[in-house]
Amino acid sequence: MKIIAATDGSPCSTYALQSLAHFAPPEECTLVHALSLPDLNYPLVTPDVREEALRMTTDRLRGEGEKILGEARKQIPSDFPRVEQVHQIGHPVDVILETARSSDANLIILGARGLGQIKELILGSVSHRIVLHATCPTLVVKKPIAQIQKILLPIEGEEDADLAVQFLKLRPFRQPIEIQVFSVWPQPQLAWPTTVGLSKAMEVQALEEAQAKLNGITRRLLRLNYTCRSQIGLGDPAMAILEQAKSFRPDLIMMGTHHRGGLSRFLMGSVSHSLHHQTDHPILLVR
Repeated sequence: MKIIAATDGSPCSTYALQSLAHFAPPEECTLVHALSLPDLNYPLVTPDVREEALRMTTDRLRGEGEKILGEARKQIPSDFPRVEQVHQIGHPVDVILETARSSDANLIILGARGLGQIKELILGSVSHRIVLHATCPTLVVKKPIAQIQKILLPIEGEEDADLAVQFLKLRPFRQPIEIQVFSVWPQPQLAWPTTVGLSKAMEVQALEEAQAKLNGITRRLLRLNYTCRSQIGLGDPAMAILEQAKSFRPDLIMMGTHHRGGLSRFLMGSVSHSLHHQTDHPILLVR
């Protein structure tokens, strides 16, 4: 397993680095810090002044970055056999994604600043853009993680199940894990009062089918020697997951992410995106 851990010296990135203590020693762990240089292409700035200002800024940021990476390295568990550092000029999103791609990473870990949805839409955020564009699983951390022993695994379909099982086969966690597989029936209602009975029949059939699927997923995880049980919720998927998290009290929420285009996602939302804004639980998105 190969892990990319992004750091910018902020408290949230420190929490993300500290979470490495809960992962089994990977084949390789790479610390990534990006130097995001300011745009100095102003009409009244001469080339000589621009070049000198850019050189001074680069030297200052590089020195600060080396200190950040030095502090980050102190957070790496002592039994991690190989730790690399990437310190590059570029936008953090581009540097992190390219490092993950070139190293064939299995997981990106990073902190989140917690931008609101409107501010995020206008300004963007590193964590949101990484989650949106990464091709490997991503773990977003907002606060310190005391342990990773209980995982809530919301499942929408077979694709989610396959991705979760594929990741869990890597044995990524240091401690034994208890997993609760969770599925939500949204309870759609037919339009006319005379169809209430039909709606109820549809619900019963849907719940039976959902439970059968959950049983199949549970058996797959049990064969991997994970402690596992299943649960079905009703209602809005994001709200049902949040309520289940209050009940189960997981250390981590793991789920698949279903991509939508920008305007479509803004108007309709996605469950994973909604959860990022409504819970402080660390969220591991598998893909």
